[in-house]
Parts: sequence; C-alpha cells; structure tokens
Amino acid sequence: MNNKIILALDTNNLEEAVNIIKKIKNKVFTVKIGLEFFNSFGKEGIKKINTLGITNLLLDLKLKDIPQTVYKAIKALNDIEFGFITIHGQGGKKMLEKAEEACNEIKSKPKIMLVTILTALNDDDLKIMGNNNSVIQQVESLSKMAKSVNAGIICSGQEAKIVRKIIGPTLPIFTPGIRMNDDNKNDQQRVCTPYESIKNGADKVIMGRSLIKGNIEENIDKVSNSIKE
Repeated sequence: MNNKIILALDTNNLEEAVNIIKKIKNKVFTVKIGLEFFNSFGKEGIKKINTLGITNLLLDLKLKDIPQTVYKAIKALNDIEFGFITIHGQGGKKMLEKAEEACNEIKSKPKIMLVTILTALNDDDLKIMGNNNSVIQQVESLSKMAKSVNAGIICSGQEAKIVRKIIGPTLPIFTPGIRMNDDNKNDQQRVCTPYESIKNGADKVIMGRSLIKGNIEENIDKVSNSIKE
C-alpha cells in the first residue's frame, strides 16, 4: 500500500465507485468523497463504502457557513465512518472552533482539513473577488489560523513548503492539483507533481483523473514509484 496517495472518487456512479474501491483499497491510503458523490448517494453511499473496509475516508464537503450551521451539519454525520472532513478556512476561526467541537462529539472524531485557496484559483482570480492579497499570502494567514485550532491543511503542493514551516511537523498537509509531467492541467491553476509535493512537505497527494483514466492499478504504481525516486 502507498500511504501517501488519496484517490479522489468524483463520480455519480455508485457501481463504478464500488468496483474501483475493490481494486485499489489495498494500494492507497484512502479515498476522497466529494460533493458529486455525496449529493447523489448521501450517507447511504458512505455507509456502502464503509462496508468495503474504507473507514478513514476524506469527506470533501468544503463546509462554509455560520458556526452553528456547520456544527449541526457535522453532528448529522454521526452515523457514518470517516477520518477527515474539509472545511473552508475563509469561514473564519469561530466556525472552525464549532466544527472542531462537533468533530469531537461524533463517533468518527474526524480530523478537520482546512481548505486554503482552491487550486483552480490564482492571484488574478482573488483580485476579481476583491482580495488584494496574493494566493501565498492568503495561504499563510489561513495556515496560521488552522494551527491555532489544530487543523490540517489542504493546499497546493507549491505552497506545502511554507505551510509546513508555519504549522510544524505533526499537522497533516494534503495536496490536490496533482499532475504527472505528461498530464493535462484541466481546470487546475496551481499544479505540482507527486514527487514535488511530497518533497515540499505534504503528507498525502490527492489524485483522481490522472489515476482513473486507463489502468488504475498501473497508474497508482507509477505514482508510487515517482514519489520514491
């Protein structure tokens, strides 16, 4: 098993998801379940994945709302098993504190992974939204806030090195926007290879399209070997 790879299962096909998990569950750290899957199958879909032996999955809901709403949303997940949940850092510290409170009160006790700036965005996108800080400045600020509530970080591999310096050696860093050298960037702006991301301080790389297209088992082996180089 490669304990540095998280497979992103972004699909609305439950049968396809189950078949993929059966193939790769012993070859990756865990799987990431996002909004497409969750909105299609809800908690019953997660329970199905749990029956396949995946109980530490990354539930990528990117929650962002007023603190009490986020608290109640997480409390409603008490009957499924998962290891990590994504929360938008731009929801603020009070929201994060309520999210942490809820995570400690449910059975799974998942780790909060704070989403900094989506890897599909760059400095120009932030300016359009009225934010004059650069991506790296925003990531730095949000990383400091994450550390204050003991949350992990979701960021580009490009920012992993500076994030690691801020949050220290123990809090986890997961990096999306991962591409092999010959992959298409698709809708991603801030991309990084698996090797570069891990070298920069990330604990896990999150990959979907690059693994699922073609022979998924061979693709996982290819990524695993690239990380070891």
